[in-house]
Amino acid sequence: MASDSKEVEVDMAPLFRLYKDGTVYRQDPYSRLLPSPEPDAEGVASKDITLDAARGLWVRIFLPGSPTSLNLAHEKLPLVLIFHGGGFVFGNPAWSNFHMFCVSMAKRSHSIVVSASYRLAPEHRFPAAFEDGFSALKWLHSQSIHQSEGNHELTEPWLISADFSRCFIAGESAGGTLAYHVARMAFNTPYSVASWMPMCMEGLVLIHPGFMRGTRTQEELDSYQDVFMNWNTADACIQLTLPQGCSIDNSYFNPLPIVSSPDCPFTLPKTLILLADKDALHFYVLQCVEALKDACCQVDVVMEHGVGHVFFIAQPDSEQAQHMTQSIDHFINKDHKVLL
Repeated sequence: MASDSKEVEVDMAPLFRLYKDGTVYRQDPYSRLLPSPEPDAEGVASKDITLDAARGLWVRIFLPGSPTSLNLAHEKLPLVLIFHGGGFVFGNPAWSNFHMFCVSMAKRSHSIVVSASYRLAPEHRFPAAFEDGFSALKWLHSQSIHQSEGNHELTEPWLISADFSRCFIAGESAGGTLAYHVARMAFNTPYSVASWMPMCMEGLVLIHPGFMRGTRTQEELDSYQDVFMNWNTADACIQLTLPQGCSIDNSYFNPLPIVSSPDCPFTLPKTLILLADKDALHFYVLQCVEALKDACCQVDVVMEHGVGHVFFIAQPDSEQAQHMTQSIDHFINKDHKVLL
């Protein structure tokens, strides 16, 4: 661990400390898994690809089966770009818990899952994470162009089976906030749906998104808190991620000012928002849902009961986690089910 003799500015021991000299100490709470080029015990293969070495950006691709067998079968699968959580301060696509969540998603929805890294705060404050998420989306767009033009030399072999007309953006916790911003940037000025052809973004999946505001109700303050979500940790992460002098009510964490503005046309792809009733964040997210609906966005909400923030990380086999993944599968495939 970094020396305790140095003066600490932000302390989230034992996992994180920011020292007043600007140095940062992090400790992973989960082990990091290597990719599995051949299908693992769940029948899902994975591979890492560097997108931007200078920024340290990379993705982990998950395929529900062998890359060779999928290519030979000419099977086209939906594509999901997903972002991990961690308060924009922690997290990595290789973390065992998130790796296994992506394995489950790829297997359950029979989709190609692309888990993207992004730079973390406080070394890289906002808007760095949003820029990195948007870069991952633009990389997928370039892949869709290579595929449509038959440019096999530039096409990533593990994406040959991707159906770029069925793309989804997803994220959990902070990654849900990031996914929301990437979709907002992609669908609104200066971009539009036409900007992304031949890729088509069919939907947005927000899992326990970290939408917050400067004031909190007593209901929020009194709600259940645990290691995955408590206001002390949330406030520390906010302090570390926002640009100097920026308020939490900036649109980075709080979507309402933009969504509710009559002077700012706003649109999103159809959206599925997954919540938990013991998550302190869900109260404000529901207010944001109503604002999105008022802005004519198509939004569906699925609430799990008796569980807290990102419960599926610690309880992947719970009834609520199974129902949640079933909801995601249905959202991705409901218009494309093949009857056997």
